[in-house]
Amino acid sequence: MASRFTILPDDRFVLLRGALDERLASVGNSVRPENFAALCDGMMRYVLEQSFFHAGAHGGLIWLLDESQEFLVPAFGIGAVSEQLVLQHQQPIREGIVSMVMMSEQPFCENEVYKNAKHSKIVDSKLQQQTYAMIVVPFYFLRQCRGVISCVKIQPADADPPISMEGFSSDHLKIVQRAAAVLTELIDYKLLRQTIHW
Repeated sequence: MASRFTILPDDRFVLLRGALDERLASVGNSVRPENFAALCDGMMRYVLEQSFFHAGAHGGLIWLLDESQEFLVPAFGIGAVSEQLVLQHQQPIREGIVSMVMMSEQPFCENEVYKNAKHSKIVDSKLQQQTYAMIVVPFYFLRQCRGVISCVKIQPADADPPISMEGFSSDHLKIVQRAAAVLTELIDYKLLRQTIHW
């Protein structure tokens, strides 16, 4: 039977906890869509790519709140279509499914999502496509939900009848949720390390 590994709090660090929490809150608030890509190293990109691949998605995005807190902005993309949207779109925080997930902090997975009245058609219209299936999960770092991660299956806008394709399943949702959790750990570690110059 393996022994349990425990690290007890060090009083020297406990005294600094308030100052560290305050500083990290400020650091978290300074991360914006415009500078987020500077945080994303090769490992983070790999985690996203693998999760989208195993979910069978055509591409996906990390969306972050803008400075006004009124829009979600694509800050990082995987896939040719998704990359076109990075910093090129603003999704009103009270419109569409990505915004709904941001506000509720509840994951979303749906096929034939183009039939959902809550699905915003802004991006589809801009890219002349139709979103067939969508997964959206909340994205946290430094103890706060600061955006969402989405991935999609798309088809041509003029497909009539719609192309028959396999949608997302609950297992695919779990894959994307795990990726979001790994990204949280990686970004938290990176920001903490930079904050304390370690």
